[in-house]
Amino acid sequence: MTPYITYRDVDANGELQYYILQREFPHFIGVISPIPKTEFIPAIAIFNYNLWVVFNWTLRGKMIPSYKEIEKEIVQQMSNMAEWYYQNRILTEPKKYKKFKIETYVPSPVQ
Repeated sequence: MTPYITYRDVDANGELQYYILQREFPHFIGVISPIPKTEFIPAIAIFNYNLWVVFNWTLRGKMIPSYKEIEKEIVQQMSNMAEWYYQNRILTEPKKYKKFKIETYVPSPVQ
């Protein structure tokens, strides 16, 4: 079983969003966003793309577990989500994400 699932849903503003959800407790949620928003945790970049995983709390809403070093755990989980999304969504359908691809500049040899 994969550690995450992705789904689409409408947010509070009525806009369609792409989400990634941690299957295991505490069920952290990330939003796949072209804008690196920060609420509680800084957004995590998805490798080579103008896409970020933005922390969107948990399935229970704006609640998180209250144990020591929870912020580090959330950042680690969001990093894992970004890597998983890249490997399992972007690389399997690169055409779908072409407009978000960061083009690398390769200088031509000086003649």
